[in-house]
Amino acid sequence: MRNQIFITLDSLRWDVFEQAQTPFLKSLGSWKKAQTQATYTFPAHLSFFAGKLPQTTDRSDYYDAGAFRVGADGALERSRQLYRLDNPEAPRPADVTLAGKNIVEGFRRLGYATVGSGAVSWFDPVLPAGRYLCEGFEYYSFFHGPKHASHASARQQIDWARSTLEAIQRPYFLFLNFGETHHRFVYEGCEWYDTPFTYGNQHDCHQRQRACLEYLDAAIRDLLSGLDHYDLVICSDHGEAFGEDGLWGHGFYHPVIMEVPLLIRLAEP
Repeated sequence: MRNQIFITLDSLRWDVFEQAQTPFLKSLGSWKKAQTQATYTFPAHLSFFAGKLPQTTDRSDYYDAGAFRVGADGALERSRQLYRLDNPEAPRPADVTLAGKNIVEGFRRLGYATVGSGAVSWFDPVLPAGRYLCEGFEYYSFFHGPKHASHASARQQIDWARSTLEAIQRPYFLFLNFGETHHRFVYEGCEWYDTPFTYGNQHDCHQRQRACLEYLDAAIRDLLSGLDHYDLVICSDHGEAFGEDGLWGHGFYHPVIMEVPLLIRLAEP
C-alpha cells in the first residue's frame, strides 16, 4: 500500500507559480495548468475529497479525468483517474477506488492513518462549516491565526505532521492545506507581516503571493525529506483576481481564478 500525500496551496494563481523561483517544487515532476472545480476553498475541497481533482484536457491519465471522448472505433474513452469514490460515480479506470462519503473516509476504511491540517478558516473544526472538511481525519490539527484570516502556519503544520507520522506504523493519507498564498499573502517572518493588507495594487499582490510560494518551496522540501513510497498531489484550490476586469479576490468566475497549478506524481513501483 502506497502512502498518499495531498497538498493544497490556497489561492495560488497559475501565472504566479510559473514566475516563482521554486527549485524544489519544480524538480518534483511535470506541472500542468489545470482547471479547478470551484471558485473558493470550501466547494473546491469538497470536490477534491470526492476524487475530482483539477483537470486538464490533454488526454493524459490522472490529469484529464473528466471528459468522455469517442475513439477511432466509435467507443467511448476516458482517461484514468487517481481517486474514485464507488458511490455515486459509475465504474471507470482508477488507481484507487474508495468507499465512503469522501476519500478521507475511504482511505481510513482501507486501514490508512488519515492525517490532516488546514490553514484557512474553512478548515477550522470550531466552525460548523469547517467540520465538513476535517471531521473524517483520525489525526487533525488546526493552528488558529488572527480573526479567522489566512494563517501563516506552514512550519507549525509541518512540524506537527512529521511528529504525527513518526508515531504511525501503517500506511497514511496526509493532507495539508497551506494558507500563506491566500490573501493577506504573508509568511512567518516576512517584512510586511504586520502591514495592513488592501487590494488595489496588482504588482504588490503578485510579488507577495510569489514570495509566499517561494517560502513554501523550502518548507515543503523539509516536509517531504525522509518520507518515502508515496503518491503525491500538489495543487491550488483556486486562483485569485488581481484587478483583471476590475475584479479582486475570489469566489466568483474568472479565468484567472479557474487556472491553477497541478502536480501528480506516483511512487516508483
